[in-house]
Amino acid sequence: MHTHAPTPAETKGSAPTVRTLIDEFLADQAATAVQRFSRAHTTIDLPDDTRPRFYRDLVPAAPPGPGQQYAFEVDLDACSGCKACVVACERLNGLPSGTSFRSVGTLTGGETRALPVLRNVTTACHHCVEPGCLSGCPVDAYEKDAITGIVRHLDDQCIGCQYCTLTCPYEVPVYDTDRGIVRKCDLCQDRLSVGEAPACAQACPTQAIRIRVVDVDEAIREAADGWPFAAPDASTTLPTTAYRSTENLRDDVHAVDRGAIAPAHAHPPLTVMLVLTQVAVGTLVGLVAMDWLPGTSSVELASLPLAVIALATGVLAMGASVLHLGRPLYAWRAVIGIGHSWLSREIVAFGVFAPLTGIYAVAVAGWTPLAPYAGWLGPLAAGAGLVGVSTSVMVYAVTGRRWWSLSRVAGRFALTTGLGGTAVLLAFTSVLAAAGHADVQTSMKPLAMTASALGILGLAAEAALLRHRHRPLDDELARTAQLLHGPLRRLVGIRSALLVLGTIVAPWLAVNMATSQTPSLTAGAVAGVVALLAVLVAELLERWRFFTASSPTRMPGRLP
Repeated sequence: MHTHAPTPAETKGSAPTVRTLIDEFLADQAATAVQRFSRAHTTIDLPDDTRPRFYRDLVPAAPPGPGQQYAFEVDLDACSGCKACVVACERLNGLPSGTSFRSVGTLTGGETRALPVLRNVTTACHHCVEPGCLSGCPVDAYEKDAITGIVRHLDDQCIGCQYCTLTCPYEVPVYDTDRGIVRKCDLCQDRLSVGEAPACAQACPTQAIRIRVVDVDEAIREAADGWPFAAPDASTTLPTTAYRSTENLRDDVHAVDRGAIAPAHAHPPLTVMLVLTQVAVGTLVGLVAMDWLPGTSSVELASLPLAVIALATGVLAMGASVLHLGRPLYAWRAVIGIGHSWLSREIVAFGVFAPLTGIYAVAVAGWTPLAPYAGWLGPLAAGAGLVGVSTSVMVYAVTGRRWWSLSRVAGRFALTTGLGGTAVLLAFTSVLAAAGHADVQTSMKPLAMTASALGILGLAAEAALLRHRHRPLDDELARTAQLLHGPLRRLVGIRSALLVLGTIVAPWLAVNMATSQTPSLTAGAVAGVVALLAVLVAELLERWRFFTASSPTRMPGRLP
């Protein structure tokens, strides 16, 4: 126990007061940065010219001025990896056990040097100049303070869609399952406002974490130079955190956890939503195309049922997407960010597609006021659906992940749209043929050919991806390929088998059964339905893989 001699004031008229070490700590924390500077400056005997260099507190003595903002500064040489910052962040913010806004990783390497390198990296929100979380949020639940530059999350506005965790390259926002919302570091803004350091900086025993005031232009220049170690591309959001070290950490140094790959979260509601919206759009596009393409018969008998199927599938998909939200009752807020969020645009696009498809269904049903317009209502609804699929592509392409690059996502979603629509049309025409409508049989062969071509294309794309598994684990696609070849191998095999069944075996079996000299129309209808079911399950597995095989470059210590 630490004590000090009682002063006369303490002993006069009362028993001596004993101050514990905790009392000393509390008294020290009660002082502001300016007070501590003054105390250090006046009580320590140093030459005048060395005083300014001697004292350096955890927070700046003055707030940011015009063109400036607060930012973290981390001394990698001082960080011991003790994780006191992680615990302090968790406790102060009342986070669930095992959850923190801050994480700690380790860099190692340099075996060719005189002394190998070992550095610890503590990381949290970087309060970027152009925050990806803010631009991606569909409900405007983020704001960047105009004075301090702190990126704050507005808990009351959040609906728990978790899209910000995808648009943030550093996966900073943390989903709180108890509250159903996302939360993140706000640089302990309430502490900074009274001159006190954030919890992580205050708890660090080596003072490796500090707060600095940085010129925004300087932060942009530093971000353009990139991180001093392997990490996500800093040029996308322009983070302001500065990492300092006397060692060169760019060459032959890597994060200890770079090879730690594990399947990511599958997001089942989004898996269902993406597949069903694309099947709905593909069905309507295929229905419209059937009347235009040469070599196919008119499917007037199928127009109303297929339009209803497309509508029902789209509505079911949007219902499934709501289950993804932590606060589904506030789903209506998701259109607020239409000016900057692709997720908002996706919701609006499919919100237009569904009613247009319903109006088209009413028109083809023969309702007199709308019947004359059926010829252009169908293409209009199909066009809205294609816009919706395009926005779905952009929702993931803007995250910057190589597995979700624009070309890969566009090709994958287009394949699901084409396969889903073709499978629905083939199944329905085979059922119509079994019901005695022989005129639709001529449409079955072109549909089977389309399904087979798309299926072969999908199988070839999957095989081409696996070649990346032999590359170094620093490559994102190498990690994805290893996931597909390892933990997700069974899923990939089942999907491939279903794709062969649904696009090659069952479709041609249905065609042969329906068009042979001794047709078996019932068996052909069964084969057509089997093809549809196989395609649906195969695409659901593909979309499950789409999420779980994502392994982006992370900050050291940011495990999946």
